[in-house]
Parts: sequence; C-alpha cells; structure tokens
Amino acid sequence: MLKKIILISFVAGLIFLGFQSTTYSQSYEIKWGTAPAGGLWQVIGTMMLEDILKANPKLKGSTIPIGGAANVMGVSEGKLNVAFSFTDVTHDALEGREFFKNKIKNIKQLACVFPEPTQFIVWADSNIKTVQDLKGKRISPGPKGSAIEVVTRRILSAYGMSYKDFSKTQMLSFSDAAQQMTDGHLDAILYGAMVYPAPSFVDLSSRKEVRLLSLSDDIINKLVQSYKGLEPYTLPPNSYRGVTYPVKGIASQVNIIVREDMPVDVAYLITKTVSENFERYRKNVKAMQIGNVKDMPRDIGLAFHPGALKYYKEKGWIK
Repeated sequence: MLKKIILISFVAGLIFLGFQSTTYSQSYEIKWGTAPAGGLWQVIGTMMLEDILKANPKLKGSTIPIGGAANVMGVSEGKLNVAFSFTDVTHDALEGREFFKNKIKNIKQLACVFPEPTQFIVWADSNIKTVQDLKGKRISPGPKGSAIEVVTRRILSAYGMSYKDFSKTQMLSFSDAAQQMTDGHLDAILYGAMVYPAPSFVDLSSRKEVRLLSLSDDIINKLVQSYKGLEPYTLPPNSYRGVTYPVKGIASQVNIIVREDMPVDVAYLITKTVSENFERYRKNVKAMQIGNVKDMPRDIGLAFHPGALKYYKEKGWIK
C-alpha cells in the first residue's frame, strides 16, 4: 500500500511539473532584440518571430529594435530574452571587454545564422592597393559605437595602425559614408565585419569601379587567434561589379543568443522553426545567402541552451 502511495505521489509530481512547465511556456512572451527600424536584423527577426508564433499561437512576442552590444546587455538584464549578436561581441561580453564593464554569464547560444565579412573599399583608380597604403588617407571605419567599428579598429591594430595614422577619421552612417566617398571627401570606407552584399557598396560600385582590399594571411591568423568569434573568410570573385578577384579577410557570425532561464521547450521551438524555414529566409534575404542551415550548431565557445541542444541532437548535427 505504501509503495502504491509513493508511486502515485511520484507520478502526480511529474504531471504537476510537466503542467507547470507547459503553462509557463504557453504564457511566455518572446522579446527579440533586433536592430533599429528598417535594419537587416529587424527584417530577419520579424520573419523568424512570425514563423515561431504560427508554430505555437499560444506564445506572444515582439521584436525590439535595439542592436549591437545593447542586445547582449538587454538579454542579460532581462529586458530581452532572445537577440541577435555577433560572435565576437558575444565573446567580448563573456570576457568583459570593449562595451562590457563586467563579464556576462547568464546567456546561452541558440544558433549561428550567417557571416558578415570584412569589406574595405576604395576607388579602383586610387593608389591604395593594400591596407598599409591607407596611411595618411581619409577614412570612415563604421558608425560610432558599432560592432563594425570595433572589428575595423582591431584589424588596423593588427597592422600596427591606429586612427592617428589617418589624415581624417569620420565615424559615419552607412549612407553618409557612401555619399562622402562619392563626393570625394573620403578615400576609403573600412568595415571590419559587414553584411554582404552591403547596399551602400552596391550603390558605390554602380557609380564607379571600386577595389576591395584583402587582408594578409598573417594578419588574418593573428586576428583569429587574438579574438574569439572571428574566423577566416574569403569573398568570392565578382562580389561587387568590377571586383573580379577573391578578397581575403575575416568574418563574424551573426548568432542568436537567449537568456539561460528561457524554458527548454521555447528554446527548442525557436531553434526548430528557424532551422525548418532557413532556406526560405535565404531566398528572401540576400545577406543570408552565404549562410548555411548546418552551420546553426557551430561551436562558438558559448554553451548551447538545452532546448537548442535537444534539437541539434535529434537532427544528428551534434552527437
């Protein structure tokens, strides 16, 4: 009799826990940190969230236009529970450097989505053929406070250069930098990690022939070894009009992070939904065309959320 009572109590406990988990998940509100209105991350995040809410109509959710390092901080502080980041920014958060005063410990990895590679652009008729040739020139290294600018700065530092080596350094928006270069007020736009193809660069290359600068092999190796989250990446020939050669550089992956306390079934659903719709995203978003669904479980040095890990193991992508 006592055994029966214990067994019934145990089963009832399991049912209660399962009910509690399901109830919590069904009432869960997804707060997805993307990028400022109109930005690529907002477009992709909106598509993904719509698919997730269709897969489980009992969930609620919205995209929140923040962007960059603020996304990671937002997830850590609970203002967000899922967000896009860059893999190198994620590691900066884990190590407490650059934008982060303290080490962030309460985030987990869901997936890598697509790489954003180095793109250093100059006019093809200029005398700038290598990164070293940029000394004394007028540059824009990316918008102020952006992750792009941080990577650009790290690349220049690997070459033994700083902003003091240039006659003018302007941290401009993408559109303003392109206009300044068109008007002859800039010699180069340097984006250490940037969406490809960059709309402003497509526009520039349609006006006049451009040149993209490669990074040297030793610099690429130095950067990859110095900064977790960066990886070697080569743009193929014909990346832009007139750029008929491969362009060597690095890339940072756009990744999806979540709070570690996100319910397992919610994290599982997000991962599963993104995976199952990945090819549709690739067809509709140019930047995702260099992404690969099987790169979603790439190990970036941040532990996977158990919900993501469950899905990847079911797919056989992680043993």
